[in-house]
Amino acid sequence: MSKNLNGLPNKICLITGAARGIGLNIARAMGKKGFILAISDVDEKILNHSKQQLLKSGLNVETFPADLTLTNEPRRLVDEVVKKLDKLDVVVNNARAGKRCSVENESEENWDLAFDVNLKSTFFLAQAAIEFMPKGSSIITISSVSASLVADDSPSYHMSKAGLSHLTRYLAVFVGKRGIRVNSVIPGFIVQDEHRAKYSDVGAKQEKYRKIAEALHPLGNGPGYSDDVASAVVFLASKEAKFITGQEIVVDGGLSIQDPTKILFSYAL
Repeated sequence: MSKNLNGLPNKICLITGAARGIGLNIARAMGKKGFILAISDVDEKILNHSKQQLLKSGLNVETFPADLTLTNEPRRLVDEVVKKLDKLDVVVNNARAGKRCSVENESEENWDLAFDVNLKSTFFLAQAAIEFMPKGSSIITISSVSASLVADDSPSYHMSKAGLSHLTRYLAVFVGKRGIRVNSVIPGFIVQDEHRAKYSDVGAKQEKYRKIAEALHPLGNGPGYSDDVASAVVFLASKEAKFITGQEIVVDGGLSIQDPTKILFSYAL
């Protein structure tokens, strides 16, 4: 592996769920800051495609396929990264799983899947990683406003993300003794592939969708994008955040602080 792009000695960043979406954008942003990237995902084919994209951008990247629903998989993943790249400086827990469903339709299988990937693997990945993380390292978890706000779907997703909030605080206290920081990024309405057509296309439905999205955000310019989340991760991994730990940075354009009656009347009028 070559020296990183900023002239710093081989800083390694492991990102789970990095084959697409927010995870891939985080990888791209961290790579541009000079980190050597260890990207992981359960979908090996898409993961390899994403690696080629990152390599074309001149970034240092290695792939590590992993199925985080499997017992001992977080430790195996960490061991493989360290064996190949020697250490870990930043771990970004971005992988998520679970189907959208109602309370009535929630199943034990879906519940277990959501908790295994969204919460359980986060803990055991941190447990394995801290053995190889030097003082000044950082663990960053990607959560959701669903950790504190309630919608009428995906109870397992909401509960697993709520658990991440306390896990972030717990780990921050425990690994702080090793000089490792632990923080969480809380995205709100982030435009991804499945939303892009609804938000960008021309038509009455799309226009209605945009107006609602704009009313939801006090900034008035609609939802955020994956690079907004990536920027928060870059900050938390940087030396500028060296005295920040156990915290949640909400990246939602003010969505979660706005009085819902204001949204109703803004849209109605």
